[in-house]
Amino acid sequence: MSPHQRFFRVLRNKFIAGLIILIPIVITAKALWWLFSYVDGHAKPVTRALANREIPGIGFAVTIAVVLLTGLLFSSGPLRRLLDGLVEVLESVPMVGTVYGTIRKVLSGFGSPESRRAFQSFVLVRRGGVLSPGFLTGSFTLARSDGETPTYQVVFVPTNHLYLGNILVVSAEDVIPTDIPVDDGISLVLSAGSAIPPRVTER
Repeated sequence: MSPHQRFFRVLRNKFIAGLIILIPIVITAKALWWLFSYVDGHAKPVTRALANREIPGIGFAVTIAVVLLTGLLFSSGPLRRLLDGLVEVLESVPMVGTVYGTIRKVLSGFGSPESRRAFQSFVLVRRGGVLSPGFLTGSFTLARSDGETPTYQVVFVPTNHLYLGNILVVSAEDVIPTDIPVDDGISLVLSAGSAIPPRVTER
């Protein structure tokens, strides 16, 4: 690879890294702004009724309190189990559940250092005689009634840029690990396949 190609490859990867960093920040900022506007819109009439005047900053304070209280109540214990149950119900809703579950999974891959392991590696999946690019997210053994314990792997296969896709459970034999790093795999998906290197090696 020439220095010119290496430069543009590094530049491309840094651009993708910037997207990965900015997208969760922008989504979080938008969500917080919407929450602040919603809470502030309800807090102002209440403060006018109770104190006969608007209290500057009450919307911001209530928003911070709501977010903190939500974290305290739903991070563990019975309410955490209730939240997990609600998430399962939401994910079972046709269309809505697919979109929500996929976005939640993908964003978890861009979140904390622990959750970054959601995308373990870039792989190729055999499906109906063709190979589909995807990201390995997990694996498990299935205890069958005949006593066999085959190994299956879970692969996220993007179908629309990176934020929508299919979660496939396939036999380990149908998953081909590659030498393409996850960052380069993301670039490949975002470029609609045009960023595929001329040579891919099976790991």
